[in-house]
Amino acid sequence: MNKNSAIKLLSFDLDDTLWPCRPTIMSAEQKLYDWMQQRVPEITSRFDIEALREHRMAFMQQRQDLAHDMSALRIESLKALAAELELESDWVQAAFDVFYQARQQVSLFDDVAPVLDTLQQDYRMIALTNGNASIEKTGVGHWFEFAVSAAEVGHQKPHPQFFETVLSRAELEASEILHIGDDPHRDIQGAFEAGIRSIWLNRTGQAWQSEEYQADRQIDTLNALPEILREMQAD
Repeated sequence: MNKNSAIKLLSFDLDDTLWPCRPTIMSAEQKLYDWMQQRVPEITSRFDIEALREHRMAFMQQRQDLAHDMSALRIESLKALAAELELESDWVQAAFDVFYQARQQVSLFDDVAPVLDTLQQDYRMIALTNGNASIEKTGVGHWFEFAVSAAEVGHQKPHPQFFETVLSRAELEASEILHIGDDPHRDIQGAFEAGIRSIWLNRTGQAWQSEEYQADRQIDTLNALPEILREMQAD
């Protein structure tokens, strides 16, 4: 890879890069649980919200074939729950819709809007996600040319096919793309193995663990990104 190629496109992870994921999911699960208390009390009388999370996690382990599709996985886990309690499953889609809409109600980190507004003037930008956040429904779509999701690809980052899909859709060489993400394995290793330069957004001050790959740069806030891009373009 020619590391000196000009960067033309920036790809951004979504969850925990542009907004905190855990509070988003927990709030959505609470709204789902509240809905279920009214519509399928047979379930909530047997399971508190934490027990339902544990049930879903156990189901995930059994259904690795759906690991790339968070929406399908959650729907199927609700169907399995209904079957276990010998309930009809006609409520499942409506329940998922409650969760899905709430899951899109994100609170951006403070550095996101000003930095993306600035970068959009000079770069093409796209979004990459292993989850089921929608760039349109979360309100970030105006920054991005398109999004690539694990559900669309059939594999999660860091699978090579995920990044091959990015290159194909962007119609660029790997050396012309820079990926920014929070996850050392999914984001940084995936980009590294695809020959794509990367920046590790380390908001929480983690120590780097791997000796087999590394990010080209590390930042703890997106505010540092415009200057780093100027430096990288000048190298």
